[in-house]
Amino acid sequence: MTARRVAYALACALAFGVAANAAPAAAQTTIKVVVNDLPITSYDISQRAALLKLTARPPNPVQLATQELIQERLQMQEARRLRINVSDREVDQAFASIAQRVKLTPAQLGQVLSQAGSSAAELKSRLRAQIAWSQVVRMKFRGSGGVSDQDVIAALGAKGQEKDANAHKTVEYDLSQVVFVVPANASAGQKAARQREAEQLRQRFSSCEQGLAFAKGLSAVVVKPLGKKLQSDMPAQMTQVLDGIGVGKLGPAQPGPSGIEMIAVCSRREIDSDAAARASIKTELTNEQGNIAARRYLRDLERNAVIEYR
Repeated sequence: MTARRVAYALACALAFGVAANAAPAAAQTTIKVVVNDLPITSYDISQRAALLKLTARPPNPVQLATQELIQERLQMQEARRLRINVSDREVDQAFASIAQRVKLTPAQLGQVLSQAGSSAAELKSRLRAQIAWSQVVRMKFRGSGGVSDQDVIAALGAKGQEKDANAHKTVEYDLSQVVFVVPANASAGQKAARQREAEQLRQRFSSCEQGLAFAKGLSAVVVKPLGKKLQSDMPAQMTQVLDGIGVGKLGPAQPGPSGIEMIAVCSRREIDSDAAARASIKTELTNEQGNIAARRYLRDLERNAVIEYR
């Protein structure tokens, strides 16, 4: 693993840069900036600048490092004010995830950072700030207006000519649920018996028309039509399960809140739909809206802060 390859991966993983803490100490450390009584030292800045040289290669790394550290101090102060705490475990997981992406162990990634004049501690500090700030923004703007259907339609129309035909295809399922009810106080033997009954129905189930009618006549069995569902509206894990069930068949019997549950796939067909495109556009607009709100929030914090340069 070369330093250049790690630099590229880190630049992709760290959209805003990273933070400060360890590596070889400078011969003399002085306070350069004070942000609401919290100091930023020349050592902090040199550490951040070293990481920026590794990941982004800005024309003025010291100036950018100083600005990012000021913002980080404000972000962490706001997180503390809102009683948001990021655990060491969360930070370590984020660090390990970056290491995995560049095909290194966490220890190896730390060595590469140290060789570049930075450190694992500095990267973890920046990751902690990023995680905390994302939680601050979510808490601050939870329940706000969000992206409207009109916004999605307008954006979809603007980008419609750029979408290929496959972007407007999705799969429609017609689903029903069969539940073999199991009392909450049922014994292990009773649960096992209901599991066997469910498996027996699954083996003989050959069509929804006949199979669901038969299931309705069984003792303590509930049949619930779920109706038509679009693939684009469901988690990928769920669609994988559904695609493994033949049309007119029951899926695996699984324990659920009310008993032993199975899903019947009564039909499956590909249809023309803008549902997939709508979901993609909505995600893009939501992320864009969130980024704008976060920048405004941070700008307000900077405007109200007491920042002293020395």
